[in-house]
Amino acid sequence: MKQQTLETAIQRLEEITAQMNDSELTVDQSITLYTEAVKLIEFSEKKLADAKLKVEKLSVGVQNEE
Repeated sequence: MKQQTLETAIQRLEEITAQMNDSELTVDQSITLYTEAVKLIEFSEKKLADAKLKVEKLSVGVQNEE
């Protein structure tokens, strides 16, 4: 399995959104897609929070060097 990245998570979320908007899904299919979307959103939020923390640490380091 390919390693998940923020970009692949967002791409998959876009696919799920299109599927849920454009097709006739059963309730079970909708629930499955929704569950996957929630996990992808949680993954994306964590990736963004980690990136923000890294940027903040780097910014503090740069400010301390000045």
